[in-house]
Amino acid sequence: MKIDVFWAVIGALLVALALLILLTPVSTQFADPCGSVLMPAKTPYSDGGELVFANTPPCHDARMARLPIGVVVGVAGLAAAVFSLVSGRRRN
Repeated sequence: MKIDVFWAVIGALLVALALLILLTPVSTQFADPCGSVLMPAKTPYSDGGELVFANTPPCHDARMARLPIGVVVGVAGLAAAVFSLVSGRRRN
């Protein structure tokens, strides 16, 4: 099986970019740490009078706003990697 190297490299770069997008910590205008999309940071905060240890709502919103971009880039990278395998085949 032959692999189209150009599309394989493009696919690998796009998958790496998607991981970078999803693992880079997000920030909000608040001081609490948010963490990244894949690894959120939990902090204690008051939710309706009850103390909870979870990701705060502003951080959750900031993380979920970044999620579609990372998914689209990752899917494009996987599609390029699959295309490199399919286009590199030679039929006899």
